[in-house]
Amino acid sequence: MAAPTVLAELRDLPLGSHCASFHVSRQEAARNAVSFIAGAPEGQATAYWVPDSETAAYYDLWLAREVPDAVGCVAILPHEQVESVGGKLRPAQEIRRFIGRHPEGVTAAGETITRYWKPQNVPDHMEYEAWFQSQPMEKSRFLCPYDLRAVPPDMAPMVLRELGSHHSHVVLSTSLEPGARLLQLFIFPTVEEIPEPIEGTLGWALKKDFAEIQRPVRELTLTPSGERVVNDWGERTTVDW
Repeated sequence: MAAPTVLAELRDLPLGSHCASFHVSRQEAARNAVSFIAGAPEGQATAYWVPDSETAAYYDLWLAREVPDAVGCVAILPHEQVESVGGKLRPAQEIRRFIGRHPEGVTAAGETITRYWKPQNVPDHMEYEAWFQSQPMEKSRFLCPYDLRAVPPDMAPMVLRELGSHHSHVVLSTSLEPGARLLQLFIFPTVEEIPEPIEGTLGWALKKDFAEIQRPVRELTLTPSGERVVNDWGERTTVDW
């Protein structure tokens, strides 16, 4: 599996992309959303779904200040952005209708997947991401925002590695929380593919004995100390927006 291309700003996401972004706070999520929306080609249909009116209002405040012409593209989706279609998770009807109305291409994102994550449904969400990555998207820009605090701690390395394999691009959280720093290393298949901006994090994780390199595949794995860092972080972080 190829490593996703790392972007510093979602406004730079090109057409034909399926991007994952990671955040650990409401402010970071809003900053990513505004940057993504700001990068939409002029005149392209744009929608950014959030789970409630409070989040929509908060994002609109950011848009009014930074991208005023885009105010109104944040929509409320009061349920998960995926639904079961033939026994598989696929985009919800609202999203399918929006994409279907714009065969010329869209800029679109939904921010509800990690609101509904539980250990038992993560594998279904991974299958959904793999399916979505295989869809035609040459004229569009798609974003999947993930709250790192919602990743089940005992599944975290697998989940991050799977997400990295199913997205063409990634925007990393800038959090200095040890748990967040450690988890994001697993987005990349091997240590050789870890990008320069977080090579320091790799060195820190190895020096602290939070991670070790598996040979000969050169993948990272958590040590018992690293597992404690991830589990402790997962226990004390909550999503309460």
